[in-house]
Amino acid sequence: MQNQALKGAALVVVAMALYVQNDVATKLLTERLDAFQVMMVRGVIGGASLFVVLRLTRTTYSWRHALSPAVIVRSACDGLASLAFVFALAEMPLATLTAIMMLAPVISAGTGALLFREQLTGRLLISVVLGFTGILIFARPTAAGAGWPLFLACSATLLLSARDLFTRHTSADVPSGLVALVTTLSVPVFVAPIIAARGYLPMHFQDFILLAYAGVFAAAGTWLFVQATRVATLAEIAPFRYSAVPLSLIAGFLIWGDLPDLRMLMGSLFITIAGILALVDRSTASHDS
Repeated sequence: MQNQALKGAALVVVAMALYVQNDVATKLLTERLDAFQVMMVRGVIGGASLFVVLRLTRTTYSWRHALSPAVIVRSACDGLASLAFVFALAEMPLATLTAIMMLAPVISAGTGALLFREQLTGRLLISVVLGFTGILIFARPTAAGAGWPLFLACSATLLLSARDLFTRHTSADVPSGLVALVTTLSVPVFVAPIIAARGYLPMHFQDFILLAYAGVFAAAGTWLFVQATRVATLAEIAPFRYSAVPLSLIAGFLIWGDLPDLRMLMGSLFITIAGILALVDRSTASHDS
């Protein structure tokens, strides 16, 4: 059972790395292209890649499962969160936005423990609190301003928390790949009417390459994250979701030259300690069992 927790942690870290790659590509694209169009094309490419993988792996699934209430609500939450995230991303540094949204693991872990009676050990609880403290030090939400971007970031955070809860509520009979596929296609469904009304703008070939990069990485990250929530509890994987913060910090420096200040470095240190503490907790539990 504890090996499952470690597997879930590893899946989450890889998923976060993939998400950061997607975020970088998306931010680069939305700096010069229509955000709605970027999200629609990215979602279509990501959905197509997932469908191909499902076929190649001969995964058994039913579209009736894809239309179950839990999957639909989860996908809607994720799609709306993606919309809010992208529009906030256009106005905020990637690392700052990522840090603000890391409140979601705290909400998910606490709510999951209450609703699903998931085990929340003292050491794991300390790990989650340490990680959240690091997020507050890192992001300083009040410093980001109380404007529209911050509102969008907070909205995306709550939607992601709801998404996590519905992921745990999704029947195990529904393959993780199918959940990821429906989730990935939710964004194009939301924005297609807007694109139809406003018209489709031509894009360069290089833009499609970057969109394919973003779409495939986002889809793969979603698949891995769904699988992680099925092999481990929300509390067990919560601290490892904080890995997105230092990863986005590195990406921001390499792509945009955003230099971390002392506050960001201190926050990242808290986040790193939280991850190590959670990993030790899982390893200790596995040894004791």
